[in-house]
Amino acid sequence: MGEAWVCTLIFLYQFIDGFPIMALHNRYARVGSFEEPPRVSAGRFRVYHPVDSSSRGTWIGFNEAGLFAAATDQHTGGVVRAYRSRGLLLMDVLTYFSRALDALSYLRSELGRGYRRGNFILADFGEAFHVLHDERVEVTRLCRGVHVFTNITIRDWVRLDGVPEDRLRYTEMRRSRALELSSGLRPSGIDFLIGELMRIASDHGGEPGRGSICYHDGAGWYMSSSTIMALADDVEGSRILYCRGNPCKSRFIDYSNILHDGGGVVGGLPRVRGSVELSGKGGVLSGRRIALCLTGSVASIEAPKLARELRRYGADVTAYMTRASVDFGVSPKVMEWATSNPVVLELTGMAEHLARYDLVIVYPATLNTIDKIADGIADNAVTALCASTEPSRLLIAPAMNLRLYNNEAFRGCVERLRGMGVTFVEPRIGEGVAKVAEVWEAVDHVVRCLSISVLRGRGVLILTGPTRYDLDPVRYISNKSSGRLGYWLAREAFRRGCRVKVIYGPGSVDFPRYIPVVRVYTVEDMLDAVLRELDSGGYELAVFSAAILDFKPSTYVGEKVRSGSTWDVKLVPTVKVIDEVSRRYPELGIVGFKLECGVSGEDLIERGREELDRTGAVLVVANDLYKIKGEHHEAVLVGRGGVVRSFDGTKAELAREVFDMLEECLIEPGKGCR
Repeated sequence: MGEAWVCTLIFLYQFIDGFPIMALHNRYARVGSFEEPPRVSAGRFRVYHPVDSSSRGTWIGFNEAGLFAAATDQHTGGVVRAYRSRGLLLMDVLTYFSRALDALSYLRSELGRGYRRGNFILADFGEAFHVLHDERVEVTRLCRGVHVFTNITIRDWVRLDGVPEDRLRYTEMRRSRALELSSGLRPSGIDFLIGELMRIASDHGGEPGRGSICYHDGAGWYMSSSTIMALADDVEGSRILYCRGNPCKSRFIDYSNILHDGGGVVGGLPRVRGSVELSGKGGVLSGRRIALCLTGSVASIEAPKLARELRRYGADVTAYMTRASVDFGVSPKVMEWATSNPVVLELTGMAEHLARYDLVIVYPATLNTIDKIADGIADNAVTALCASTEPSRLLIAPAMNLRLYNNEAFRGCVERLRGMGVTFVEPRIGEGVAKVAEVWEAVDHVVRCLSISVLRGRGVLILTGPTRYDLDPVRYISNKSSGRLGYWLAREAFRRGCRVKVIYGPGSVDFPRYIPVVRVYTVEDMLDAVLRELDSGGYELAVFSAAILDFKPSTYVGEKVRSGSTWDVKLVPTVKVIDEVSRRYPELGIVGFKLECGVSGEDLIERGREELDRTGAVLVVANDLYKIKGEHHEAVLVGRGGVVRSFDGTKAELAREVFDMLEECLIEPGKGCR
């Protein structure tokens, strides 16, 4: 899962008045990988950064508070398959922190979790740090001046015995040349200095090759981009320049406008707000602009429902329609009503295809439209909008006959788009048709695509449902758990961008198709499944919402016990799954659940604290059975450091509260989740 970069980074700190932070980042990536030019991402802080299409992370950027972050590789070995992208780690830093020192604390705590090795730069206007992550983590405070970083930082303690000689040689060539050229930089005007960095970015030294700053002739690598960032004292006056590919062949484009127009909203459409009669479902999409594109499929009749549902979550939705989608029975007036915005049927002088959206959804998407998007054809309002939209902002929900869906040329187009970073919502297969995804499934993917959660990319294992033991061939002992809370926990984890898997006892809940489920029966089955998953690696959190039996029958009767007879059943204790897991995996973040019956609020909190201490959990959800009725759920959430929160709402809302607290734990170490 870890991305690989070979990079040259020149970092200028407090070098020029008015622009205390400047950087040039030449990025060399694996052939077949894709990236997107600078954009704006909104979280706790607005972040300005280019995008790695695969991980949705970045390698360089800054936020509106003036915090800068960048990364290069450290090609000295280490984990090959990291559990989470360093690009997402950089996005965490830029999304949630304003000071380099606070970001440093978070970064250091994270790097022990299994990331690939690398060099990280964190800087604000008052202090700057280089963080070297190799066999250990070393932090160096950076002074005023020019600093050069490549894909290998050498220290006395860094082992180079496994590094190929040619890699060391080429890295040293780039480093030496960058030091030579950057030593000639002078604190002149900003435009002159940017021009000098452009010159360095396109430098070949002796000749173009693997050892030149402008990287060529790559052995599986290519130069994907060069980025120049200059942070001004007034961040809105900063400069962002980006060159796709080799600077010697391409040119730098000024993207500084994203600091002012939210990412280049061209051809802004008039907003018409009708009566708002929709009930709210929370603001998870509040402030998000979404384009909903309809194409020529009977499934277009589902689009008004999707538009309304997105609006219930706070989104501002605009519909784009092909003529074929109108022919198939959806009136533009219906979509205008559903979105409360004008519908785009054709392009005008308003340049509607250049309007900037947080996400563009094609729902439903026909074979014809998907093939056009893959080939860059822009012959109507929908395909033109898709052509002007970065792949990571595209979400496609196919709908067509199954024979069309299995067409080899079409499958090739889908795989090409996936490789570029486009997200697909898989159709439902039935009756010889690839049916468009359900509205709620599409909403889950929309929320996931737009998530800026610090939980993105982290592995979450959810245990849920009952466990069961057979007494004889027709009777069993179990409990009343349905697994409904686990269902909502799994969906919430998915929505936040987690890699989620469910271990589910013998219940009747149907989980979403896109969330993998392991079915188990007994307590021993559940323990075995949990240990297999955790042994495979990649999990950071385990949520123990399952109703695991405390007792089981000591014996099993192999034939049906005749009715009317006396039958004494002896119960013996079962293994404590949570205890075994916490013993074997002390670094795993555990969310425990404690169920009581008819106890006082004070006793419930106290028993939650006891469970927290006993298991080493980061959070315990304490419940009273008498206060759980259907989808309604009352609980007390007990966290580290004396944190106690009372909850009264639906199971879906409780799932959101649990993950909200987990996010707080990760960002605020004082909450004790580390």
